[in-house]
Amino acid sequence: MRKVHLFLFLLFLAAPVYAADPVVSNVRMEQRRDGSGFVDITYNVHDADGDTLAVALRLSDDGGTTWDFPVLNCSGDIGSGILPGSQKAILWDVGGIPESVSVTGMRVEVLASDEGVVHAPSSPAHIAITDFSLLDLSVPGMVERFARADLVQLRGSSVWTGGVSGSTDVVGRMRAMNPDVKVVGYVSVKATPRFRPGDKEDLFWQVWWDRTEPYWLYTTEGDTAQDWYTSVLLNILIPECRQVMVETIVEFQRSSLNQLDGIYWDYFNRALWVPRDLPVNGDPDMDLDGIGHWDDPDEMAAYRLACEDLVHAVRDSMGEDFIQIFNGQRAYADSTFASLADGLMYELYPTLFFPDPDMSTSLDPTFDKSLFDASRWVRHTNGGPYLVLANKNQNLFFDTEQELTQISTGNQFRAVALLLDGVYASWNSHEGTNGIHTFGWPEQDISLGDPLGPVRFEGDFMRRDFRYGRVELEWTDRDFPDPFDYRIWSLGQLVETLAIPVHIP
Repeated sequence: MRKVHLFLFLLFLAAPVYAADPVVSNVRMEQRRDGSGFVDITYNVHDADGDTLAVALRLSDDGGTTWDFPVLNCSGDIGSGILPGSQKAILWDVGGIPESVSVTGMRVEVLASDEGVVHAPSSPAHIAITDFSLLDLSVPGMVERFARADLVQLRGSSVWTGGVSGSTDVVGRMRAMNPDVKVVGYVSVKATPRFRPGDKEDLFWQVWWDRTEPYWLYTTEGDTAQDWYTSVLLNILIPECRQVMVETIVEFQRSSLNQLDGIYWDYFNRALWVPRDLPVNGDPDMDLDGIGHWDDPDEMAAYRLACEDLVHAVRDSMGEDFIQIFNGQRAYADSTFASLADGLMYELYPTLFFPDPDMSTSLDPTFDKSLFDASRWVRHTNGGPYLVLANKNQNLFFDTEQELTQISTGNQFRAVALLLDGVYASWNSHEGTNGIHTFGWPEQDISLGDPLGPVRFEGDFMRRDFRYGRVELEWTDRDFPDPFDYRIWSLGQLVETLAIPVHIP
């Protein structure tokens, strides 16, 4: 009994202390009768800590079934930097919206955050956060930032037992803020850290290293095979190697406070991929026959079968509703293999796999293995498909004033994602980059409601209509990073556009 009490006491001491959540009350909405078209929204907001707040507005025109009615032309006590208090006021200029809007019967919600995160409405199933850095989700505001996305891809080791965020149910907190969010954790298909992680690092990788160390892969010249400077390849042709990999994933998922929706496998190709400049002698030799991996068709075929076995083994253990997202080029091209996945990660879209630099092939239904094909191949269960578009490269150019200007690839990819069901634009969880994917968060929240049909094609022009607006994409030179212009309309109002901007001082 003493041990039990001591253990609980230590857990209590280690638990983070969160600030009191702000409380919103007395929300009212009333349209003025003076013909101005203005709508007054008032509310009270109390915060026990007296924090400055971030306030967002949500609207429903169907009795609260959905809350994605566009919030346009609002001013007053909305956005960042709002102080707690009574009779806070938001002015909604409905008369300035091009399309006719009936306020009668509309419902309103006011959301307040004391962590600086504006929870604005957005069109569902088109935004992903991808961040595989060593995340500490106890940092104020981090969980709230993650919860805004539809899909979150992070290090499984960070949130499982022994991870930097493993002692708090951060995934549960995300779901409390956004019940529809899906959270998957990064795991490796074929590698382990080159050196055993220290005791202060994620426990998952320590256990993974210990269990897989007997199955390191060696080259035709007896050298340790690597697929990166910091990692060692594993010989997954050995059944016992695959067994301990799957057992480790399953054990951490089942025993951890944070219960993920699935995993992100990194990564699947038709053969091993190894940078040519690694200081390693010889080629990997998985079947130990003295023939290098890329000169041994039987070995490469066995490698592909071993990868499939890993997917099946996890599904057998965790069930059909456990999401598996594949990184790597094999699934982009192999419809049979893709059919095992719930989603695909296009890590360097569109410059990897699709003919470079012509990005339009990825959005051409007549092009073999386009995004249209991939979205049909993968499983449509568990909320999928999940096709995630990312690119770590920055789109920088000198404008007409010779000033260096950046175009957000995340905004570009969101325009693409809105055209196809199950496609997501990937962002980081924070401003800047960790060198892996893309940057920041969308500058403009887009709320269009459900699509009314598939994308329509007219030559170089693509258009998709939604309940509250439309997306238009027009191919220009087709070459990434500036392949097209786009326009996004909401209630007849242009809310986001891209044509290479002219700088105006």
